[in-house]
Amino acid sequence: MSTSVPLLPGITAHPSGALWLPASRTVLVADLHLGYSWAQRRRGELGPLADFQARDKLLKLCAELEPQRIVFVGDLVHAPRPCELERAYIEETLTLLAQRAAIVAVRGNHDRAFAREFGHLALSTAEAWSGSDITAIHGDRLDRSPIPQAGTLVVGHLHPCLSIREASGASQKLPVFLVNAHCIVMPAFSPFARGYDVAAGLPPDLQFCFQGAPVHAYLATPTRVIHAGPLASAIDKLAEADAGTASRFRSFRS
Repeated sequence: MSTSVPLLPGITAHPSGALWLPASRTVLVADLHLGYSWAQRRRGELGPLADFQARDKLLKLCAELEPQRIVFVGDLVHAPRPCELERAYIEETLTLLAQRAAIVAVRGNHDRAFAREFGHLALSTAEAWSGSDITAIHGDRLDRSPIPQAGTLVVGHLHPCLSIREASGASQKLPVFLVNAHCIVMPAFSPFARGYDVAAGLPPDLQFCFQGAPVHAYLATPTRVIHAGPLASAIDKLAEADAGTASRFRSFRS
């Protein structure tokens, strides 16, 4: 059983990168990018067809939490005009999910043809979703999206992560939730998302969404969520830690 961590009242971070709203039994998933492997093959990248990892991860999450509603916070699929096998995989995945819960697909920049290509399935599409004192949008067009005056804005799109250096000297990117009372930026749920290292700084439009209040970082490992503290302090801790010791990661557990 994975270990989730409360972020704000009524909002819990799951190690998979999802958000869980227990009062309404709603799970929020950002940047799933179904069909990624097929889309990359159409671009000439002959990697393995590993998309089933994304579906297995999602079905495991649903088996654990048993949600009544699944809200995809944009980029549910990776590319328009899917090939036959890609379309079958996406339809089969969404049909399986629709048998378990109501599905809401919030538009993302990769979903520009989603309503036309998959609107016949048992789901609803929307520009935003509101519930449990939050408003969820994808976040690719924050300059054109209305920012709620009350409650918490939830966005995806950025694929935030922090780079952790292991004792061996190898580094890995861990997905990270960025959180304050005004805004939560979700990590990508896709296991293939490389991620944007937030140590490089936050885009100005996201800084605006956080309204100048301190932002906290929560690292998502495969089995637990770890509160790394204020984002600025977490970045400083990573920068100052000895790259040749294991203390860099363990220091977040204290």
